[in-house]
Amino acid sequence: MENKKVLTMLLGSPRAGGNTEKLADALAEGAKEKGYEIRKVRLASMDLKGCTDCRKCWSTGKPCILNDDMNDKVYPEIEAASVVVFVSPLYFYSWCTQIKPVWDRLIPFYAADAPRNVKDKKTILLAAAGDGEEEKFEGMTASFKYATDYLGWKVLGQICVPGIFSKGEMETKGTDYLKKAKELGKTL
Repeated sequence: MENKKVLTMLLGSPRAGGNTEKLADALAEGAKEKGYEIRKVRLASMDLKGCTDCRKCWSTGKPCILNDDMNDKVYPEIEAASVVVFVSPLYFYSWCTQIKPVWDRLIPFYAADAPRNVKDKKTILLAAAGDGEEEKFEGMTASFKYATDYLGWKVLGQICVPGIFSKGEMETKGTDYLKKAKELGKTL
């Protein structure tokens, strides 16, 4: 039996249907053409707590001792995914608040002896910012690179769209980026 191809998009924006989600939808459109099942995980509507670095996830074999949506909703989606897509607006040159706890709580996946090892995942970064300068994404992209290297995940691409602020601007100012995202989806 053929393995199911799953593209899981971790949507960080608190604004449903906003610019970063439009970018994610374009990627999904291309991925659907390649037979991917698309799953959207809306982080803004979830209860996600910050990591306390207790390391119980390593010693107990359980995902996390914090009782929130990370255990029941986010971890299972990451584990089921063939490709994990991090989708975030740029907030003060880094990740938005809604997606940051997810990054911090990937500890159960970090080491080869970790109870929930998911090495060899594939991943993509999609981001947008009101600021018009591409270099403003450097903090986010560096964080993405270092974390995915540490996890042992393969980066398939990243699309960071500058100069997109108001809702709807992705469809008026960001059309080239939407095409790029769809094409990236077709390469999966």
